[in-house]
Amino acid sequence: MTSATDSRIYEYVAICVAHNDDTISALLRDTENICRPIVDVEGFTDAHQALERINAFRSPNLRVVMVITDQNLPDMSGLDLLLAVHENPENRAIRKVLLASKPTTDDLLRALNRGALHRTLPLPWTRNELCDCIHTLLTSFFIHHAPQDIHHVSQVLDTTQFPHAYITAKQQQQALDFQLKTSKRSFLATVDMSDEEVENAMGAAIDETLDYPPRCNYPAGTVLIQQDEPVEKISILVSGQVQLFRKIDNHEVVLHTHSAGRIIGLLTLAQRQRAFFTCRAVTDVSLLTLTFEQLDTALQASPWLSGYFVTTLIRSLSTRSKHTAQLMAEIENLNNKLQGERDELADALDKLKQVQTRLVESEKMATLGQLTAGIAHELNNPTAAVQRAVDFIAEDIVSLVTQLPDSGLIKSIIESAMTDAPMSTRELRKRGTELATVIGDDALTRRLVKIGITSPDAYRKKFNKLLGVKREKLLASLECYHELGTSLRTLSICSDRISGIVRSMKSYARSDQELVGNVDVHEGLEDTLRILNHQIRGIEIKRSYGELPLIECHVGEINQVWTNLISNALQAMGDTGTLRLITDQLDNEHVRVRIIDSGLGIAPDAIKRIFELHFTTKGGRVKFGLGMGLPICRRIVSRHGGDMMVESQPGETCFSVVLPVHHSRDPENEIS
Repeated sequence: MTSATDSRIYEYVAICVAHNDDTISALLRDTENICRPIVDVEGFTDAHQALERINAFRSPNLRVVMVITDQNLPDMSGLDLLLAVHENPENRAIRKVLLASKPTTDDLLRALNRGALHRTLPLPWTRNELCDCIHTLLTSFFIHHAPQDIHHVSQVLDTTQFPHAYITAKQQQQALDFQLKTSKRSFLATVDMSDEEVENAMGAAIDETLDYPPRCNYPAGTVLIQQDEPVEKISILVSGQVQLFRKIDNHEVVLHTHSAGRIIGLLTLAQRQRAFFTCRAVTDVSLLTLTFEQLDTALQASPWLSGYFVTTLIRSLSTRSKHTAQLMAEIENLNNKLQGERDELADALDKLKQVQTRLVESEKMATLGQLTAGIAHELNNPTAAVQRAVDFIAEDIVSLVTQLPDSGLIKSIIESAMTDAPMSTRELRKRGTELATVIGDDALTRRLVKIGITSPDAYRKKFNKLLGVKREKLLASLECYHELGTSLRTLSICSDRISGIVRSMKSYARSDQELVGNVDVHEGLEDTLRILNHQIRGIEIKRSYGELPLIECHVGEINQVWTNLISNALQAMGDTGTLRLITDQLDNEHVRVRIIDSGLGIAPDAIKRIFELHFTTKGGRVKFGLGMGLPICRRIVSRHGGDMMVESQPGETCFSVVLPVHHSRDPENEIS
């Protein structure tokens, strides 16, 4: 191929493609005679093989310089082969020649428009025509793409083209240098020019290069560019003001009027995007409207225009950027202010919730107090009447008995029944053991022991050796009097119990408008147990009361705390369990009450929220109760200057309440 002394940078290859052996042989022969020894020549009768060979040249020092192909190929046309070669960007510099007897105009235009065809030759060709074509195209290739090898390949070049090519290249280089220098100088020269001066100079340059294109005038309110619509032209604002805005959710977000700038639509048009903003005339405006092609022509024709244009564009973008930064700063300030107002609103809402809770609490307390006081009042009078009636009946019965035979025996039986506590069956059997031995009748013994006759001496004394019908008649009479005494005793006990409950209710519902001193904590706990007695069946109560001083507090509210905690403990245990009440004095100024149940306990994730308002561990089930909820209980204790804590594990939950002996007089802690 090349001699050892050849110092060319590249080795070059020409590809020939023809439809039959005779044509390819002739084409190879003539091409080799013209190109050798500078350019190697390879021939193909198959277009696909030729295309693979061309694309396979990847050696850094081997280049394909020319492809000569016949139009009539069996597998694809010659033009299709040249177009396929041209599709690869690395093959764009290859000179492409078509051999055709009568090529169609459409095919030629298709190849020429895409730059895939440099020359056509008739088929058959003449050697002179082929030689002229090869020399001309190789000269063009080496001048533009391999000038460093021109002196090595001069044998295959048309040297008459060199002067013209040199002059053309020199002129292009000078023009580029002049335009670059002019652009740099014009851009730097605009630094000290005002916006108005630069814009006027830009308009003058456009007028000069485009022969004074017409201005368009629009009234205020005219929409010049519509959001999300295609932009086909750019507008240069000659006079007037415009406004940019974007509609979001039927609301116009406006960009500052003075931030719009003089060039309208350039960025959208240059990027081939739809308009992001709507542009609307604020005042009557005059616009210089240009297509993208017109602007490109003007920029290429005027070396000064690009500097003015770029300066105007940069200053417009700078103004928008500054305004955007100002907007960001304003938004940040507004966000900070809004955050402050949000915090203040959150505090206000929290305080409102506290006040609302206090109002609800106070209302419930007042209602509970009124209800309890009313019930206590209504029960107090009939209970006292029952107690007086029991006393009167007992006195009357005793008076009537004195007129009967055996009055002493009957009176003692009645008084014994009214005063002695009822005996269990085991106690009855124990006391009647000696009497049964003497009498020898177990049934009679049980009847005698039941009415209080438990010894042989008492039996002999009261029955005086009565036997048979007389003994039975006296025993039956004594049993009736004993039942009468027992009934009177039951009425007395029940009326006393009702009176105790009424007293507890009165203590429980005491008015809390003022602090009460000398309050017994144990009395409040016992009153609560009496109130909740119906829930305590099956529950073992263990008291461990220490020596406590009397304290100063709002009695009704503190009793509410005990009620809530004890009621919750009873519900947690269900029907069985152990409730422990432990009290002690922590120091001279504080007492502590611990209420401990043996229920399932409170889950760790729930115990963190146990004092939150509206939080419950009862699975959404709500039962009627006297308690006001743990959050309110804790608030009551806090207002008293105390503290409330909870510890829980399976089988043991302990609520601890610490109260001061002397209540704080701080007005903020007073119950409103």
